[in-house]
Amino acid sequence: MTHSIDLEELAFVATVMERAHRLLDAEEKKLPPRTADGLEGPGSPHQTLLGAGELARGVDDAVRRIALAVGYACAGLHSHALRAAHHAHVAPRSVPGGTDRMARPLSSGTIEALKLVRQVSDFFGEGLREHIDRSLAAPEATWPPADWKQYDEERMKSAASVASGRSVASRPDRHESVTAAPDQ
Repeated sequence: MTHSIDLEELAFVATVMERAHRLLDAEEKKLPPRTADGLEGPGSPHQTLLGAGELARGVDDAVRRIALAVGYACAGLHSHALRAAHHAHVAPRSVPGGTDRMARPLSSGTIEALKLVRQVSDFFGEGLREHIDRSLAAPEATWPPADWKQYDEERMKSAASVASGRSVASRPDRHESVTAAPDQ
């Protein structure tokens, strides 16, 4: 079975993502330069600048991964093109996560860029659309946490409950019988 690469889809997604990148890059350049030591809280000018940069770099990286797949395909390097196309489908890093740092309301350019990424979110797989929707609806910045100790404790509890849930689900009790649900 030979896998094919949809160059039209890749070109379309790359075009949309490049438009989003230009918007995010312009928004980042509008922000004042870094003036703090980074210890400011969520939504501060410094954190907003960091978040805007994360968004712009994440979208730019996605465009580059798509372009690499297109380049390999056009050069006739099919196995490289398939591998690059697989990597191109990975959701952009820090998109929309960078918004967690950013002051609200988000700028119009940032909102427009996220809406563009949302339009092609199916290309990147499940979850990206929902993450974008949550970030656009968030009333305030949430990163970095105000209390790192509490944050670490919550993460440890969450990890422990996930791990215990997996171990229980993977080993049914010896005294229980496991039966399949009847067909309906």
